[in-house]
Amino acid sequence: MKIIKLKPQGMFAVNSYLVISDSNNAVLIDAPEGAENILAEIENQGVKLNKILLTHGHCDHIESVAELAEKTGAEVFIHTDDAPKLTDSYLNLSEYFSMYMDEVTHYEHGICVDDGDTIIEDELTFTVFHTPGHSSGSVCYILDDVMFSGDTLFRDSIGRTDMPDGDPIKLFASLKQLEQYEGRYGDYRLLAGHGIESTLNRERLLNPYLRGNMFE
Repeated sequence: MKIIKLKPQGMFAVNSYLVISDSNNAVLIDAPEGAENILAEIENQGVKLNKILLTHGHCDHIESVAELAEKTGAEVFIHTDDAPKLTDSYLNLSEYFSMYMDEVTHYEHGICVDDGDTIIEDELTFTVFHTPGHSSGSVCYILDDVMFSGDTLFRDSIGRTDMPDGDPIKLFASLKQLEQYEGRYGDYRLLAGHGIESTLNRERLLNPYLRGNMFE
């Protein structure tokens, strides 16, 4: 397995990650602006993109999903609660941010996933961990000892909740789940939708929103 963090894209500096199996098949985590850059890296790595896993349905994370799916034939996965964002410019916020970016091309073929589902590509098994709050269908994807946390949890911060289906109460419930999450490995490499890499243990200790005493 190989994980490549692509150069942050767009005005919101969105992270995306290319996860490559031992058989040179690839899974992309999120699909921000810059399809040409993503496709160039796929070609540079000499891999085939088979799946796109969306951490949530906001415009900055799905901006290139339709183009990438069309050009590569990749399947697109999104949580059931965020699936409507793939075809609704109000819900995915591209209408709200229209002064900064073009409307996101609608994509009608997303495959819905729910909490606990697994998505398999060769030896790679991604487990869906539903973490609503930033959006109703926000998820983390867990792959071995790696957690792709989207906009739920960042290094030293968390996702905002002031968008149409954001919910601070649900987000703090999700953060409590993460704070208590042990899984198979206890600690996890944390690869978020924005910012730099961290670990779950580091955030448990230092993130003011995730420390256990926040929930007492």
